[in-house]
Order: sequence, then C-alpha cells, then structure tokens
Amino acid sequence: MRIRTLLVDDEEPARDRLRGMLDRFDDLEIVGEARDGREAVAKIAEVRPDLVLLDIEMPGLSGMEVAASLPPPRPRIIFCTAYDQYAIEAFEHHAADYLLKPVNRDRLEKAIDRVRLAILERENVRREVEDATRTQARLLPQCPPPARTLEYAGMCRPARGVGGDYYDFLALGEGTLGLAMADVSGKGMFAGLLMASLQARIQSIAPRHGRALDELVCEVNRLLHSSTDINRYATFFYGVYEDESRELTYVNAGHNPPVILRPAAGSPEGATSYTTSRLEPNGTVIGLLPEATYRQSIFQFRPGDLFCVFTDGVAEALNADREEFGDARIESVMARCAALPAEELCRELVAELDRFMGGTTQRDDVTLIVGKIR
Repeated sequence: MRIRTLLVDDEEPARDRLRGMLDRFDDLEIVGEARDGREAVAKIAEVRPDLVLLDIEMPGLSGMEVAASLPPPRPRIIFCTAYDQYAIEAFEHHAADYLLKPVNRDRLEKAIDRVRLAILERENVRREVEDATRTQARLLPQCPPPARTLEYAGMCRPARGVGGDYYDFLALGEGTLGLAMADVSGKGMFAGLLMASLQARIQSIAPRHGRALDELVCEVNRLLHSSTDINRYATFFYGVYEDESRELTYVNAGHNPPVILRPAAGSPEGATSYTTSRLEPNGTVIGLLPEATYRQSIFQFRPGDLFCVFTDGVAEALNADREEFGDARIESVMARCAALPAEELCRELVAELDRFMGGTTQRDDVTLIVGKIR
C-alpha cells in the first residue's frame, strides 16, 4: 500500500522541510505540491491523493476553505500551521491531525501512523464490499427456467455495490414459473443481508405453498417481522405464471404496480399501439405488521402482451432538474422497443434511464423484470 501525498504550503522552505521529513517513510509517495489554496483544490482533483499536508494561512483560499470545498471521497488531511487558533475548526473538517510549525518529527510520525491505519481499514472495508457485491450478484438467477409462452429477462444494478433489491425466477413444476421481486428498506450491507435472507426463505417455502400465494406472503411477512427491527420492511411482488393458460396469479405487497402493455385493437397497419394496465397492490408491505393479511389476484395474459416489474429506483430516478423518470417513460420505451428480445428490451430500458439521468448519481438500486407473452 502506497500513501499518495500532496504538500500544500505557500512557502517553499516549508515544503522542502516537509519533503525531507517524509523521505523516511517507505510507503509514502509525494505526488504533487501546491503553493496556494486554489492550486491545492485543482491538484487534489487531478491527482486524487490519499493524504494532504495542508497549510492554513495562504493566498486565495485558506486551508480551511480548501478542506470545506472538497467533495467526498475526501483525502485525509493533516494541517501544518504556525497558528493554534484554528484547531477546533480543523477537526470539524475531519482533520486527521493538527501540527504546529516547526513540525516535530515524532508528532508527524504519529500522525502518519494514524493515517496509515485509517487507510488500511478503509481498504479492508472496500475489499469486503467488493466480495459481498460479487456474492450478491451470484445469488441472482443465472439459468432462468424455460417457458414456452413467456420470454423474460431481469437485471439488478445496485446503487452502492451491495443493494437491498432482488429478483428471482423459480421453477415450480412442469409449466409453472414463479416471478419474485423485493425492495428492502435501507441501503448497504444490512439491506443486502436482509435481501439474501428474504430470497432464501422464498425459495424454500414457495414450492410448498404452490398457488396459495396469499398464505405464502403471510408466512414470509411473519418471518421477516420476527427477525428484523421494527422499522425494517420490504415491498414485495410475487407471481406464479402458468405456461399453458398464460395466467398470472400474483400478490403485490406494497410494491410499485407492474406495467402491462396490450396491443390495441384496430392499430394502423405496420404500427402497433398499446393499452396499458397495472397490477395494483393488494396488500401492505411485508415485515412491518405481523398479522397483516394478503389476497391474491389473477391476470389473464394474451399473446403479444408485454409486462415490466420494477422497483422504485427505476420509476423515481431523478435527472438534473429533479424530474422523475416515471411509469410513462417505462411504457414508452417498452412500446417503442417491443420487437426486441426480452433481454435487449431490459437493457434498452436501463440505457434510456441512464440517458434521462444524464450523469446524475444513481441514488437507489435499479431492478426490473421484462416479459413478452407468446
């Protein structure tokens, strides 16, 4: 591990002295220097150091102003100054240390040791998140069960590596397919663990309940409530598709209503228009109320129908003007790209979402299932 370090001081002798003192650290690499605050901001953005040794009284921007302006993820900052009156403010800016000039070698070494430990801990966390992300990705369907009258595909793109969304395809016997999607409240590792637990439980009990989806969701709700904090819950959509009859039996537990597009009668030759419908919730979220009850509904598909099951990370994604992507855009993309295979249609929906967001940060997990009825 190398600690990439930037020196910032308006006095060249002070930078020379720091450089000489830092030569003793084999794992520290000086990647640049800056002579004032504005140059420091530009250099930090350019070289992305792990550590900045930062003076306070400088032309242009002060060291405090530099620290306050840095977006996350921020480098570690050790302030090196001749003035002691800024110490409290420095630690409000999450300073790793505050050293008075002339900088003492022993104090500098202790400060570097703390930075080294903090960077090592951060690196360990990063590796753990990467491992968890890969593991979670492997939990998603790898070989979806075949269906004669349904072409389908799904995808999940977490916002933070490990996410609280999931989708699954369950083989429930000859000609019967389970479609599941959930969105666990919260973000990060806890949501990811809860998601994995929820997925495992559904895979375990779904074959036992068969088409009694109301009973299945009641049991999942009780299990989730008994094993989580009172403020934890998940929206959940679960459907069982019958290949022969093209019938979908479903429970929507507080989830975004899936969108269904049906070719409209009397469409112009060479073009297809669609009517739309939604599978509205027929029960509350799971995990919040232990005695909640759920009812199941049935939707009869026809050849040519399209559907999309999605989480709120799709519909509520925001662009730079804080406008939501919305259900109408999902419907528009599906109608425009209806001729594409389901997997390509899935990718095109996400591509359109990215174009809409225009580079803004993805704030929530993006998960969807797309289906085409043959």
